[in-house]
Amino acid sequence: MTNEALSIDLPRRLAPPDINPAAQILSAAFIDDPSWAYLFPDTARRQKTLRRFFRVLARYGVLTGQAYGVGDPLQGVAVWDIPGQHIPARAYLRAGTGFLGLLFSPFFVQIVRGWRIFGSFGELQGKYKPESAYYLDTIGIAPEAQGKGLASALIRPFLARADAEGLPAYTETVTPENVSLYEHYGFQCMERYDVPEVDLSIWSFLRQPSAGVQRG
Repeated sequence: MTNEALSIDLPRRLAPPDINPAAQILSAAFIDDPSWAYLFPDTARRQKTLRRFFRVLARYGVLTGQAYGVGDPLQGVAVWDIPGQHIPARAYLRAGTGFLGLLFSPFFVQIVRGWRIFGSFGELQGKYKPESAYYLDTIGIAPEAQGKGLASALIRPFLARADAEGLPAYTETVTPENVSLYEHYGFQCMERYDVPEVDLSIWSFLRQPSAGVQRG
């Protein structure tokens, strides 16, 4: 990592007290997400499932040090997988218990139903995500705080770090409105994949480091 990368401040890492607020923000942000709407057409059931799922994801992000937030009180959350980030094995083990709980619940039935969607994400990552890449796994802004630049605060510092290290960044979306957003941040759409037998598309995005940036 270069000295330039070290000098770029990232949003604050989330801590255990942030887990429930982060889950609430992500649940609200993803309520109209096409993939979740497909898996859970009933809105009330979707809301309940989202709260449970994102509480597990937020806990995972906190325990592994991959969850970041902005706002006081918390208004925006992002989960970033950073190349070379050391994560103790015990963090994965502690975080994994929540996902195991999801598997032994009605949620698992819908995961099986949506295997085409989740498998497609993995296939696209295998095609376009470099091994050493900053990966934006999840981002969500509280509905009442949208349009205030919080998404930029959760994205731009990581892209600046990636540029300073000469590394690419990768993400994907199933929301058509997000396509122009990621292009605005310099991501290139590598593929729009239409999931077979599902009225859903996945856009895969790769952003190369800014020209002229050399890895230290």
